[in-house]
Amino acid sequence: MDPAELLQSPLYSRACKNALRVMERLAAASVQRPGSVRHPDALAAETGASGPALEQAINLLSLAGLVEKPKAGGVRLSRAASRISMLDVVQAIDGAGLWARCILGLAECSDEEPCPAHEVWKKTRALLEYQLKSRSMADLAEAIARRRKTRRSVALRARRRK
Repeated sequence: MDPAELLQSPLYSRACKNALRVMERLAAASVQRPGSVRHPDALAAETGASGPALEQAINLLSLAGLVEKPKAGGVRLSRAASRISMLDVVQAIDGAGLWARCILGLAECSDEEPCPAHEVWKKTRALLEYQLKSRSMADLAEAIARRRKTRRSVALRARRRK
């Protein structure tokens, strides 16, 4: 599964999706220049997150030790993008309880009292957790960059045909 596709999941909160986008932008910057600091205004423009949503994401990521706020201002990754998994980000924002929740939203759902989707969700969440744990923020940044490049070349070819 392409790491960028994991951003489309309805399982994550809006705050989590914002945090993943912020982390992807920070990862992309750090690949170009390790330790680079990004200004929140630039991150907001690139991610489409509002100021308060961006601030919330940065604060939660900072509390989880995934980003740092240098004294000079801005924000940067606390360690190499290749050492931060997508699961680290999801757990920092949505918590580890995501994996225990019923996919249908029922309060009681277990092996003893399963919902209609329990068996499928049980297998799927294990696979999803593995995918998130095995994909780093560097992987996500690379996948997004590939998609952007592909979209640009498709758009360029379409303009040339006209």
